[in-house]
Amino acid sequence: MSMKFIKAIRELQTHPGRTFLAVFALILGIWGAGSVFVSYYILTRDLNQNFQRTLPAHLILESDDFSGLNLREFRQRPEVESAEFRDFSLHRIETYPDVWVPVLLYGVENFESFEIARVFHQEGAIHPPLGSILMERDGKLISDIHTGASPRMRVGSKVVNVPVSGICFDPAQAPATQDHIIYAYTEKDSYAALTGLSVNHRLIIRLKGVSSAKEVKDRADVMIAALGKKGISMTRTSIPLFNEHPHQWQLNTLLFVIGSVGFLAFLMGAVLVSQLMQSIMAGQIRQIGIMKSLGATPFHVFQIYTFMLLIMGLTASLVAVPASVITGVQFSRFVAKILNFDILSVVPVYIYLLLVMAGLLLPLVLSFPLLIRGTKTSVLKAVRDYGISAGISGLNGKFQKITQFPWLTGSFILAVRNSARNSRRLAATIITMSLGVAIFSTGFNVRQSLWNLLTDLENELRYDVQVVLGEKITQEAAMLPFENLVNVKTVQAWSGGSGVIQSDVMATNTTAGIVALPYNTDLLKPRIINGRWLQKSDETEVVLNQQAWQLYNFPEPGADIELTVGDSSAVVRVVGIVEQFDKAKVFMDRAKYDAAFNPAHLVNTLTFAAQNDDYEQVITLKKEIEKAILTSDLDVLYVMTNAGRVRVIYAHLNIILSTILILSFLVLLVSAVGMASTTTINIGERTREIGVMRAIGATPQKIYSLFTNEGMIVSVSSIILGLILAYPLSQAASVFFGRLMLGEQAILRYAFSPWGFGITLMITLLFGWMASRLPAVSAVTKISTREALAYG
Repeated sequence: MSMKFIKAIRELQTHPGRTFLAVFALILGIWGAGSVFVSYYILTRDLNQNFQRTLPAHLILESDDFSGLNLREFRQRPEVESAEFRDFSLHRIETYPDVWVPVLLYGVENFESFEIARVFHQEGAIHPPLGSILMERDGKLISDIHTGASPRMRVGSKVVNVPVSGICFDPAQAPATQDHIIYAYTEKDSYAALTGLSVNHRLIIRLKGVSSAKEVKDRADVMIAALGKKGISMTRTSIPLFNEHPHQWQLNTLLFVIGSVGFLAFLMGAVLVSQLMQSIMAGQIRQIGIMKSLGATPFHVFQIYTFMLLIMGLTASLVAVPASVITGVQFSRFVAKILNFDILSVVPVYIYLLLVMAGLLLPLVLSFPLLIRGTKTSVLKAVRDYGISAGISGLNGKFQKITQFPWLTGSFILAVRNSARNSRRLAATIITMSLGVAIFSTGFNVRQSLWNLLTDLENELRYDVQVVLGEKITQEAAMLPFENLVNVKTVQAWSGGSGVIQSDVMATNTTAGIVALPYNTDLLKPRIINGRWLQKSDETEVVLNQQAWQLYNFPEPGADIELTVGDSSAVVRVVGIVEQFDKAKVFMDRAKYDAAFNPAHLVNTLTFAAQNDDYEQVITLKKEIEKAILTSDLDVLYVMTNAGRVRVIYAHLNIILSTILILSFLVLLVSAVGMASTTTINIGERTREIGVMRAIGATPQKIYSLFTNEGMIVSVSSIILGLILAYPLSQAASVFFGRLMLGEQAILRYAFSPWGFGITLMITLLFGWMASRLPAVSAVTKISTREALAYG
């Protein structure tokens, strides 16, 4: 074995404590970054691959009469890859006794051979027998429905028992656990028999050679014109998100968070290894001089310390790389379960190799300038080195005036000056620790911002229960079944509905949902971010939420836009923009809506406010409403409580909230290990100083308090700087998450988390206390005066 390699190993064994801390920090960094890299590799491929293997539709055309369409001929068009009729309708299904949720029922042409919008068999029947359905697998997580069950389903005004003959998997759908909608599939004859609806009114199309939604739209315009010449007019045209899963935004958010935080954790670990190398070389300047005087070249010296870095990197990689692969795969499975897709990828060998190379090379790259500078030290300068200079210079000199206060104790003044001896290391330690504090605090602040979003939603929705009907009827007929309800303070009839699971019953031709309600209602108070709310006016006014604002190309308050609902159009004036975590919505006064689009004054939404709005009383009111619906002939799509709607939105955000805190804690942990490593390095460099202090009468308690004071100074400085950095970082994070979740023009409001501040302060002080006291105890108790004086 090479003597250079043997010396490298022995140098690392000389101070096992500080070597262990540096390697442990690097393990944490590689583990964090490696887990991110592995999960990034899997998730970016598998969500999209799951989605793409369904052969999703690029275009959806709806018409009251497609009888003039020859589907076989249509499929021969050069731009058409595949097309079929896939009707769907929204009903309700009983998931638990007296608990009903929406069910989206699709009528499928051929379960044996899907050419578009595929679903995949999981269990039971592949082709559902006549009168039965297949349920999408995620529905099992929000119900007790299983293969062989016959849950009650309400279709229009009738309740039927529908056999579930099998379970299928549709990765193109939003997760049932988040949207609280069950997806079901049946063949066309069963669809017509169950729903009483005619079929072949919804044509789904997949196009050849398209690369953007704009290309889809251009081809759609040509198709619609061609169909119009055959007398086929469209009632609605939809272009889904192009090649994008409905919850791609969640994955994008997760990947951004874990990518940035994981890389930072890795970088911090590598910096700590570099600091250890700086300490080792600083203590061995005279050894380097002796080796050179005996004939060693700078390259020989460079090899010794390179071996040390490679040994630490390899040791950390051997532990961290397998752990990071396991963690990355498990995290990917966790995300896949939440977003309802399958893990298809196997981590290839080159991922392992890349992680090992990163663990080996990054510490070397960061330490490279130090290695070059150390190996170029002349023999004369090296043999004359006596360690840290006794003079006060640099940052220490700047502290000299600060410490000239009579009320400061001598040990504290000495601790301040000792902390500033190595200004570069002090700066690196404080910056590393403060970044950990800032990111951890930012995680809580972003969580608070998102939580405030949910609180705003609760404040916005002043009603307690909302009933949305599948068809518009007169207000009198809608109200009739609920006349004898108790605990009802007020009830209003609207056209349209609010919420993430808003149905397609009433929407503009651009897919923006319409909510027509009294302009002076006190049951809906969204936050105005520009302009004003509706008021009594001679003009037809509308208020847009942020998504609708984006859909209509960001009109300013006072601008006119054209709304088209079915065959009717009206020019309306935008008077305000509101903040909502919701689909695109257009709010307008019900009277103005009726005048423009609804001459029969029909309604499809009943909004109830409870007299007693305690949670238990609201749930009781919901059950009473369900009972009234069951004995009525109303066609009801869903009944949702305010609390239930908040729960649905929280389910969308919870995975992001949890991941932010877990990863930000990892960064804080790495920074705390870094501080412990730095303290250990400082104590190791000052071993002889400890012996001198003992020799002149310093007690172990005095020496212990000196080092703990130094740790306190670094901890407090890091906390202050970290909390200062947390403010702009939280502001930036709020903007990022707001735009990602609410649209390009949206801004999630910054919020300060008092709980987060308290937890951050408590954990950081605890970590700082441990990082300074554990090495200090070791220095005081494990090194004798004789050993300390003989050190060097």
